[in-house]
Amino acid sequence: MKSTQKEKPIQVVKYTKETQKFEITQEAREFFQQLDGDIGFVVVCGKYRTGKSFLLNKLLDAGGEGFKVDAATDSCTQGIWMYTKPIINPKTNVQIYFLDTEGSESIERSANHDAKIFALAILMSSIFVFNQKGCIDETSISQLQLTTTLAKNIQVQDQNKESVNESQIKYFTPKFVWILRDYVLEMKDKQQRDLTPKEYMEYCLTDESQYMKQNEQSKKIRKSLLNFFKERQCFPLITPIDDTQLSKVNQLSLNQLRPEFQKTLLQIKEYLLNNCSPKQIHSENVNGRMFCAMLDNYISVINRGGVPNIDTAWDSILKNECQQGFELARKNYQNSFNSFFVQNKNNRKLEETFLILSQIRSECFDTFHLIAGVREMNKHYEDYKQKLIDLMNNTETEILNQNDENHQLKNQEIIAQETKKLQDDVEKENYTADDLHFFSADFVSFLLNYDKQASGARKASTLYEYLKLTHSNLLKKLEKSIRLKQNKKGGTQTNINQELAQEIRDYDSQFKLLEQNISQQDTQLKKLEIEKQKLDEEKKKLKDELEKMQNSNKQQGSNQNNIAEKQKLEDDLKKQEKDKQELNLRLKNLTKKKKGCCG
Repeated sequence: MKSTQKEKPIQVVKYTKETQKFEITQEAREFFQQLDGDIGFVVVCGKYRTGKSFLLNKLLDAGGEGFKVDAATDSCTQGIWMYTKPIINPKTNVQIYFLDTEGSESIERSANHDAKIFALAILMSSIFVFNQKGCIDETSISQLQLTTTLAKNIQVQDQNKESVNESQIKYFTPKFVWILRDYVLEMKDKQQRDLTPKEYMEYCLTDESQYMKQNEQSKKIRKSLLNFFKERQCFPLITPIDDTQLSKVNQLSLNQLRPEFQKTLLQIKEYLLNNCSPKQIHSENVNGRMFCAMLDNYISVINRGGVPNIDTAWDSILKNECQQGFELARKNYQNSFNSFFVQNKNNRKLEETFLILSQIRSECFDTFHLIAGVREMNKHYEDYKQKLIDLMNNTETEILNQNDENHQLKNQEIIAQETKKLQDDVEKENYTADDLHFFSADFVSFLLNYDKQASGARKASTLYEYLKLTHSNLLKKLEKSIRLKQNKKGGTQTNINQELAQEIRDYDSQFKLLEQNISQQDTQLKKLEIEKQKLDEEKKKLKDELEKMQNSNKQQGSNQNNIAEKQKLEDDLKKQEKDKQELNLRLKNLTKKKKGCCG
């Protein structure tokens, strides 16, 4: 992550009492958008006034810039807050962000409000930390009653039955860490055997001798904890300082606290660092932009009175990623296009124009796939890819037409310049019946000069249009001029007329042949371009299938069918590449041929 933002807590989710709605703050949106790499989230929940913010500040060593803490009796934290400086795992480079949530059971909030905050915390976290005071007993167990509402407040798939939904939630819930604050008792079982903190937690949740004595609500909470959180850990923390200094504990540095407290705090930090995995949905790591889109979806559903749906949120993420990929690719395409064809308006040869457009297109597809290809085989990916192709096709058609028009204007200028002397001589009646070979020589010279200077796809058709219209009138003027001169000299009109008529017929015959060749070449060129585009698309499709097959082989191991299918795809890809090379050669030869004056 590259950021110059000051390290501080920022509010991620706020609740507006007047509208009774949750929302992501603009500051949090901007922060998430610029997060790069793998990210994980440790979210701390618990009853209000149990020291959640104090614990986070000591874990982060945040000092005076940490989460707000005070000695008041009401809840300090409103909504959900996050510290902007992560702890980074040096082995995996996962950036771990710590979040503080609004305390539960506050007199200011309802149980329904607490349930929504709790559900959001579960959905956001890689590790869910529950902070409570004292030992694990019926009172503390009751504080986790919100776990029993998870199946009602989180849905995995659309239209799930509650029983099916409950069995699936465990695959999407985070690791669970239970922190016991101000803990002073020994951890032993009923036989007085010493227990580790984790064993103590498991004993309290599963001890059958105590289980029958519990009320139904307590049993239900224990069952929910065991079912929904498959990875569990427990840490007891003694009081950080003696009672005489508790009033100023928030102002004390970490090394001023009790050594045992410091030792356990370090163990908690190491556990969180080593066990916080990148945030995932459907086995895909999410980046900051995706995390924000996910949270947006959950909050939108909650505000409508619905239940957050993991599958729907994933679909929303995919759509958002495709949209972001399309917008960035579109922006890059427009910038590159403007750089080559708007700011620099030089006429280019057709081959050069095709090459530049092909390079720009390839770079933009790479940009699109880099962002949108989280799960490329989805409807949003294909829709936005087609939208990008349509944009490119329309833009490229426009620039090719504009390029052709620029070449055509230049070619018309060349014709006007190269035929000026020819037309002047005809207008001044400088040619006689005996000088017709000079006219033919001048005409051939014009053709050669035009062929050398002219360019573009319409090179031959521009010449044809000139010969068909302007040059035909020039020949008629030449015929009339020579006829008049010959009449004055008493020459044989019939012979002159026959010679000129034959010359005109020869020109007309060449023009028709030229027109026919140009029409055939245009048709063939369009067919070849369409065929080339289809081959490019087929090659990309085969390449994607091959990559998918290779990824599948890495995960599941190769088998004979996959090997055969992979070999077939590779053979098809090679054949497509060979066909494309042959097609490019034909297209290049045809384009060169089309540039000639006579087709």
